[in-house]
Parts: sequence; C-alpha cells; structure tokens
Amino acid sequence: MTPRVAIACSGLGHVRRGNETWAHMLAEALHAAGEPVTLFGAGALPVSCPYRRLLTLPRENFLLRRRLIWLRRYRLEQFIFAKALRWALRDGTHDVVHVADPQLAWWVRDAVRARPITVIYKDGLMLGPDWNWRFDRVQVLAPFYREDAALRGVDVSRWEVIPHFVDTTRFAPVTTRQAQRRQLLGGSVSDSALVVLAVGDLAGQSEKRLDWVVRETAAVPGAHLVVAGQATTTDVAAFEHMARPLLGDRLHLRPNVPPSEMPALYPVADVFAHAALREPFGLVFLEAMACGVPVVAHEFAVTRWIVGDAGETVNMETPGALTGVLQRWLTRPALRDELARRARQRAETVFAPAGIVPLYRRLYADIRAARKP
Repeated sequence: MTPRVAIACSGLGHVRRGNETWAHMLAEALHAAGEPVTLFGAGALPVSCPYRRLLTLPRENFLLRRRLIWLRRYRLEQFIFAKALRWALRDGTHDVVHVADPQLAWWVRDAVRARPITVIYKDGLMLGPDWNWRFDRVQVLAPFYREDAALRGVDVSRWEVIPHFVDTTRFAPVTTRQAQRRQLLGGSVSDSALVVLAVGDLAGQSEKRLDWVVRETAAVPGAHLVVAGQATTTDVAAFEHMARPLLGDRLHLRPNVPPSEMPALYPVADVFAHAALREPFGLVFLEAMACGVPVVAHEFAVTRWIVGDAGETVNMETPGALTGVLQRWLTRPALRDELARRARQRAETVFAPAGIVPLYRRLYADIRAARKP
C-alpha cells in the first residue's frame, strides 16, 4: 500500500484563517503534484483532493461563545478533533501527519508515538523552541525563525524552512483595472485616486491594527481605503464608527468577502498596507504581490524577507511613517508601476507552488528514507 500524507486542521470548514487556508491549499497542491494525501477537516468544504470530515465542536459554536473564552474553545475543538483523527489513523494508511494547530499536534504525537507515523508541526504562530522541541520534525515559514533559534543554541537540524505559497494563476494582475475598480467601488473613486487595500480581522482586539492604517491613510489627501476581512455585524458597526469620521466616503468596507472573490479585489488597489507588528508570515502579502500590488508593512525581519524589493517596510509604530510612503507613492506613479512589476515577479519566482510544493515532497521523502524498517 502506498503511504499517504495526512494534512489535518481542526477548524477547516468552519473558519477562514491562516492555518485553515494553509491546509486546504497544501493538500490540493500535493494532490495535483501526484503526492498521495488526505485532507482532514471538520466542516463541509469544496475540495479537489481526498477529504474526510471528522467530528469536533467548533470554536465558534454559539453556546461555547457564551460560556468559554476563545482559547478554551479552541483547545476543546482540538481535543475532540484529535480523538477522531487518532481513530481515523488506525487503518495504517497514513505514515506522515502534518498539523498546524499546536495542541492538536501534541495530542496526535502522543497518540501515534508507538506507531510508524511521523508528526510534523508547522509553527505558524511563532511559538518557537519552547514549544517546537516536542516534535521530531518542525516546519517554520521563514529563514529568520531557524536562524534565530540556532543563535540561541537550539538544535535545528530537524527544522525545515518552507514558506507559504500563492496560486499565481488565481491571483494575478488584470488589464481592466479601472473598470474593475469602478465596478467594485463605484463611481466615487476617480481613476487617478490612490487606492489603499488592507485585509484583516475587523474585530477591535485584532492584532492587524487596521485602526492604524485608517488614521495614516486619512492623512493622505484624496486617498481611498478598502478594508476587507472577517467580521460580525457588531464588528462592522464598531469599525465604521471609528473609521467613517476620519475617511468619510473614502472608506470602503468589504467584510466577509468569499475566498473565491479575493483575486478580483486585490487588483483594484494601488498599494497594500499592513500594520501588524509581528506577522508570523502573512498570506495576504503573497496574494497582493501576485496581483501586482506593492506592499508597505512593518519592518519585522520576516516581513522584510517576504516583501523584498516588492515594496517598503517602515516602523508602523511611528506616526506618519505609513503616511509618508503613501504620499510619496501617490506622487510617483512610475515608481508604483515598477514596484508592481517587482511584486509580481517576486511572487512568481519565490512563492509560486512550482517552487514550494517540491520542498514539502522532499521533506516527506526524507522522513520515509530515514525511518527504520
């Protein structure tokens, strides 16, 4: 029997965040590349690869939200899902389990310790060596994490640097940019206006710091800000109460845009702005770059590596830093065009599936080759 890789994520089918997107994209890409793989999730999901739904209690369950804080809900979801995944792995079909939910990875590791199954933990939460030592194999998303751990004396011989990737066929520049902008934003945005896009959770406690982007964009005369992200009705009302007085009709809210529609939203922007101070990675950077949208973000080492020459990183804690970049790019359209070209090129050469998926397949092959009979 050909061994299979299990990609498992407890929130898959119920929430749309980084781990869920990673699991879905990776499983489909591996399947397309010929790697035997099964995707394990919890909710209904349109997929192009083998998919199995497992029992769990979603962290966003209405009754749980009333009784438990988010972290306890998340752990309960992972615990129930881990029990179901352990049972699903009993048939001996899978020899590698790749997991991004931290507690789930730990429980599954303990459950399969006596069996010929290797658990790979993808550290997408910057938990670092204090957590990662528990696992035989660890995936980190940027060279910084491995280098930083090595400098601290950690044995990183079993750490693999494999960044996220972006589908550069779905996320791509468009030739009908102005027409698409008018269609999605209406006629109130002139063709010459600077349009800034920000993507992130609209909840007030979000670490995406969308309020910072609002204030900095509002200081640029004539600039429009499009904000997209997950949000409840209450979140949207609170965000609009904060942002509308600053931006007026220059604010365009697009909450809960389906993933299938995001490739059409990115190209309407001239700039992608992100104010999070320590983004573990940020798929949104890759999606913007693939659409030919230059990026301005915080000067965190991982973010600097991702953006490269496709934009700028500044201190997002310094008032006026983001505003200064936007004003400069507003007055230099040729510079924006050059950055847009570089953004697309970097997405294609560094973060396209053709370059990243083989890294996963090589990791799985190395694990199998090293395993004792």
